[in-house]
Amino acid sequence: MKRKHVSLKVKLASALLKMLKADDAGVLRPVIPFEEAKTLTAEQIISRFHFNHYPIPHACGGPDEPWNLDPEPVEYHREITAKIDIPRIAEEKRIIKKQAAHHAAMEAKLTGETVPVVKVKWPKGRKLQSRPFSQRAPT
Repeated sequence: MKRKHVSLKVKLASALLKMLKADDAGVLRPVIPFEEAKTLTAEQIISRFHFNHYPIPHACGGPDEPWNLDPEPVEYHREITAKIDIPRIAEEKRIIKKQAAHHAAMEAKLTGETVPVVKVKWPKGRKLQSRPFSQRAPT
């Protein structure tokens, strides 16, 4: 008797069930417990995971290739995206924008054009901390 073909969906769900996470005591446990997994379909198991683009974020041109995708539980993925990924991507965009402005200014300087002056403002609300007189360096 020939064995029935196992679909890729079932194989993916099976692989995701092998994922572990550390509990509060540091003990590794399955993301979806075995008893609960027995009651779920392959689609339900897969729906509990998102695929994070790691190491190259999707916003920075990260491809949808197996080596750049990391399965994570939905709750954890949402938390990481909000707290780490979005601020990091925003910072990278700011840096790229500043670099482009710098390159444009250097190109203008080389061609003899007037270089645009960029004024940098000190952030409001920041104050220099003064030291007590006794801690100041001697003059």
